[in-house]
Amino acid sequence: MKRIICLIIALTALFLTPCTVFADRNDGAAPVIATVPGLIDERQTDIWVEGERLGEIVIGARGMLHIIYVDEAMAKALRSDVTVPVPVFDLAQYYGSEASRGKKFFIAHVDVYKPWNFDYKEVFVGKHHLQKEDILSSSMNNPFGELPSKSDGYFAFAVPASGLKAGDEIRIGYGDYSETWKVMK
Repeated sequence: MKRIICLIIALTALFLTPCTVFADRNDGAAPVIATVPGLIDERQTDIWVEGERLGEIVIGARGMLHIIYVDEAMAKALRSDVTVPVPVFDLAQYYGSEASRGKKFFIAHVDVYKPWNFDYKEVFVGKHHLQKEDILSSSMNNPFGELPSKSDGYFAFAVPASGLKAGDEIRIGYGDYSETWKVMK
């Protein structure tokens, strides 16, 4: 009986030893990807269009424009996070494309509260106002023109990197409405 118990213990140890060796291994084969919520604070700028600020709230706004700067870390996080809205996941695929090389890449979310005639030419990053050639996303999906209240849409754009030096504080906005954003490396 003692031999059977010893044999069971030996076999158990034999099978568990490789499992513990491989379970504890961290050789960098599977890099840790940062999460979207962890990256978003430094990379997102929210611009209220129209409306009046009353402390922490804004009333009477036509809408809000969320602009997210997408660098390599953010692109990887967006592509791997299942909680990201499908349009954002799809637009993240433009990062690294031929049209975005050598430029700073952004994804914009237009959130409409009151009817809004959205004109992408009113969007600016630093001193650069968007032009047609800056828009990377498909024209049939872009939220441009007359937008009804309680609607939203997404689009991707890239701007020349020359006017955006790391560490500079610039204005990002729409028309007369803007917020300060610190350019990332």
